[in-house]
Amino acid sequence: HSHEDNSSLLDFFATAHRAKKKERFMSDGNSSDKGSDTSSSADEQGHSNRQKNKKNRVKYGVSKLTNNLFGPALSQGIAGNVGLPWSCAIYSVVNWMVAFADVVGIQLMCLKVLPALLVNEQQRTSAQHVGLTDIVLRAMVLFPDVVELHTAAFHTLVLLARPLGGKEGMLFNSSMVNASGIFNVGSSTGKSGIAIMLDSMKRFVDDDDLMAMSCWSMVNIALIPSQKIVLVRLGGISAAVNALIHHPHNAEVQFRALFALINLVIPSENLADNSVEAVAIQEQVGGINHDTETEMLDESAGQVINLVVMAMRNFCSSEPILNRACLVLHNLSLNEAYHKVLLLTPNCYQMLEWCIGNYRHDEVLQRSARGTLTRLQVTLSEDPVLRSEFTATLRMQQRATATNESNVGGAKASEEQLDTSMRSAHSV
Repeated sequence: HSHEDNSSLLDFFATAHRAKKKERFMSDGNSSDKGSDTSSSADEQGHSNRQKNKKNRVKYGVSKLTNNLFGPALSQGIAGNVGLPWSCAIYSVVNWMVAFADVVGIQLMCLKVLPALLVNEQQRTSAQHVGLTDIVLRAMVLFPDVVELHTAAFHTLVLLARPLGGKEGMLFNSSMVNASGIFNVGSSTGKSGIAIMLDSMKRFVDDDDLMAMSCWSMVNIALIPSQKIVLVRLGGISAAVNALIHHPHNAEVQFRALFALINLVIPSENLADNSVEAVAIQEQVGGINHDTETEMLDESAGQVINLVVMAMRNFCSSEPILNRACLVLHNLSLNEAYHKVLLLTPNCYQMLEWCIGNYRHDEVLQRSARGTLTRLQVTLSEDPVLRSEFTATLRMQQRATATNESNVGGAKASEEQLDTSMRSAHSV
């Protein structure tokens, strides 16, 4: 039976907030300093009261029993109790989302509340055990045109995908790689959770808030190898590229998209063909895309590098963006096959040098940029043909810059920059 003070979801959370505030006041009240004459005995009494209040707090553990008692029966689409006490907030929110799956307002309200709860690891663990990932993805499917709901859903997925440890990560992974259970009974679409996310990013590509949040979710999802493989093969790199293209002057989108590309541009280790993960991955991408991770990256490497350099030029005063951009270029430079593209992409080499000279206190940026330049210089020293092409490219850029300069001083500065780049390229 529902508690009388929890007649609506808003009342439920208001009650939870008041209860939490009251509990904090009671536990902290005795520890406040009443003045300089406060005695040590009063401190000891306050400590004793706090310990007593702490012992009296309601506690519950994550187990199959609590999941079955408080959570919904997802396989039957049956919601659990929507009037649980505030100490069971995650279970109550999940039950509200299952009980009112077709009410967009309640779904949106719940999704907006969830991030505040999921920052806590215990709450996040409970959410993953009770199947919140499936419920969030189902809301995205049932309301495909509500951009506000999708943005809130991505925020929830960001936190659900945040690493907790191997076990919880695999729980999230099983939902994301094989999430057919999120659909209504009788559905035969078989789309994975990652496919749902990428589909949302395509439809709402012009919404900067959604694109920033969705790219953020890809950062955490790519931390698990099997999820990353599915993400890349279903078009994760293209989704990040589209975010960079459609929002070239939005710092938040550029930062999140570059952050996502850091992991996406490194091919994963090959899984055994008969492994459980490999079979699950093939079920999700089979019939959709037969290209491997490496083949997909080969197709987009040039565009990725060009967009990364563009972001570096547009946000040359943003250290976080330059930091992530240098990491993307560093990871691409780990594959010698991309060295020629890196060298011949306009302003790529110069921007790496510029970052090293202007952000000397960012150790990550310094290490990644210097590592990239060192690899490129070694390649130039061993390939005279490529060295000639690189020199011609630098001269062409210098002439184009000089043409666009309105004064002789600017052209002279460009020529000096060219000479510096050529000297460093020939230094190895």
